[in-house]
Amino acid sequence: MESIYNLVPEPYVEPYKPPMYRSKYDPKAPLTSSTFGLRGTSATVGGGVNEIRKNHTLSSTFGPTSQSITSASNFLKAGSKTRQAPKEASAFARASGKTKPLVPRREDKPVMGLRTSKNFITANAVEAILSVPQMPQSEGVDYVNKEDYGKVPEYLSQVKEEIRRENEMIDEYVRKQLSQDEDAPEEFTEMDEQDRVDLVNKLKTKWDDVNEKYQKICHRTNFESFGDIHFKEGKEAELKKLENDIMMLQRAGSVMVSEDR
Repeated sequence: MESIYNLVPEPYVEPYKPPMYRSKYDPKAPLTSSTFGLRGTSATVGGGVNEIRKNHTLSSTFGPTSQSITSASNFLKAGSKTRQAPKEASAFARASGKTKPLVPRREDKPVMGLRTSKNFITANAVEAILSVPQMPQSEGVDYVNKEDYGKVPEYLSQVKEEIRRENEMIDEYVRKQLSQDEDAPEEFTEMDEQDRVDLVNKLKTKWDDVNEKYQKICHRTNFESFGDIHFKEGKEAELKKLENDIMMLQRAGSVMVSEDR
């Protein structure tokens, strides 16, 4: 909303400026925990190079600063803390009297110019001729002189007896089954002519059904799977069986059927 009072200029008020921050620490004190000024001759803010080096040198150790600083040339060398093993022989070697000779030192010189007049070829031949042959420590078992040599083991006789008894039991069981079958003679009855004609017609109907399925694959020469081959062979076998049954029922004469069926 506009107003005429907005045209009147407002008096300028200077913003409040806080006083400059002054640290309570000395700005000229040497820097702590800093590595500036340790190398070279350039000085850093807060103190001279000598003051910085002196400050860092005194506080660069883990121990108290009152101790003297170790010289750079006096560093820990390899093997200075290790203890040398005693060169004396062990207690076991001293007790048994079997001690190995010491290793020759670096300044020891080997004996030179020693030669032997021994003929090793002749010496070895003489030693081999005069040596006594060593006999075997353990003698082998003489199986020929054993008590049971050439005799049949007892366990084989037991096995043969068990096999004989099992065969007798099987023969006895088969004999009883055959005698029961012979005692009960099988009876046959003549099939009625009308039943034979009906059975032949049903077989022919089934043959037509199987032949219809067979005709769909009989012309194929390349089969994609073994299932198709088995299907074709199965239909051929089924047709052959139906044809044999039809020919048997159409023969002249009566057809005899067992009563058990």
